[in-house]
Amino acid sequence: MNNLNPQNVLDFLKEHPDFLVEHAAELGVRLRDDKVRSFAQAKLAESQLKIEKMAGQLTLMMADAEANQNTMLRQFALDIELLKVNTVGQLADALYKSLQKDFGLQLFKLVIAAEPKKAKARIPEDMVSGKKVREEILAMTKPILGTKISKEIKKLLPSSDIVAESYLQLPILVGKQTGAVLLAADSDVNRFAAGLETDSVQYMADAIGAALSRIMGYR
Repeated sequence: MNNLNPQNVLDFLKEHPDFLVEHAAELGVRLRDDKVRSFAQAKLAESQLKIEKMAGQLTLMMADAEANQNTMLRQFALDIELLKVNTVGQLADALYKSLQKDFGLQLFKLVIAAEPKKAKARIPEDMVSGKKVREEILAMTKPILGTKISKEIKKLLPSSDIVAESYLQLPILVGKQTGAVLLAADSDVNRFAAGLETDSVQYMADAIGAALSRIMGYR
């Protein structure tokens, strides 16, 4: 209490200008109406800012949740189509249709490096990897996103007027090891930006791999 002096009290009130207004009744202090209104307006403005901030955060959360739900629904639809296919050609047709219609992609290619174990499992010629890139595909272990791609792998994509700015190289397990790769490219540099989460594309890779493994005799 020795430090309690007029100057200390004034310093405290300067640092906490709302104190008198909040404790006016307890202290028996009568404040001017304009001071009360000013404080009330300030508190109201502060509350409105907090509400607007919370509303903005909620809107973003709802938008993210809706986007995630839409992605899941598209993937589930693809899963169902992959369960129906019995040949590699049918698988490619179902996959390409989904990538274009549901995921908004225009430039993509499924390339297979693994050899089929079923004699009747025919792989369309345009989906078979060449010797130059086969080892590169087999060595892939995780999704690769970004602007960098080898010349040989890039050549596997269909020719197009689209100027690709970002690429996805998605390795697919056939059996227990990488046996194929799904390539995709986009004119938006952020579509497949390095560092993006890969959970959804990995789920797609697992679904494609399960179908390929079944069709090619690995299961």
